[in-house]
Amino acid sequence: MILEALLKAVESDESLRVRYFGGSSPGSERELMPLSIKDGKVRARCLSSGETKTFFIEKMEPVIDGVPSTLAASFPTPESVYASVEEFLNHKTAALQEMGWVVKHEGEFVTLHRTFKNGKIRTSDVSLQYEEMTFDLIFDGDQVIEANHRKRSRPWIVGGKKQTTKTFGDFGKAQQAFLAFAKSLAPNQAA
Repeated sequence: MILEALLKAVESDESLRVRYFGGSSPGSERELMPLSIKDGKVRARCLSSGETKTFFIEKMEPVIDGVPSTLAASFPTPESVYASVEEFLNHKTAALQEMGWVVKHEGEFVTLHRTFKNGKIRTSDVSLQYEEMTFDLIFDGDQVIEANHRKRSRPWIVGGKKQTTKTFGDFGKAQQAFLAFAKSLAPNQAA
């Protein structure tokens, strides 16, 4: 049904209202102007954002007023996203501790640690931090100075031992990456 509607929209150069279960807002309604269809994907301009993107056809359905989603049950409910580091930790600390982590928190900096057999805390294995500003270090011939201070476009930084550090502009995505690192590197792998 969705493929036929997309093909018709491409041919007639009309927009189509769909529910999309991918991207940053799974299950949200979008008004799309389909441009082309190939290999199970549709290239379309999202009329709300103005961006041209590629969407997986299998993750979308047409929106029909008064008819509930038939795809919603097929996709997992997205993990809750919290507004602050404190709220995030209020909801996730117990689960992180069950995985075997020692959780340290200072401001908008969270680290997860293993312990030695004697109970002492090791250096962090996983971290989540917020760094609003960045700068360049320049050597002027005598000393290294900070220059070109500016706001980061992706201020949330998630790191994990032997993992590629990731940066995010969106705190929700940073939370998900942090939890994924915490789970994959957990001292208690069964958790």
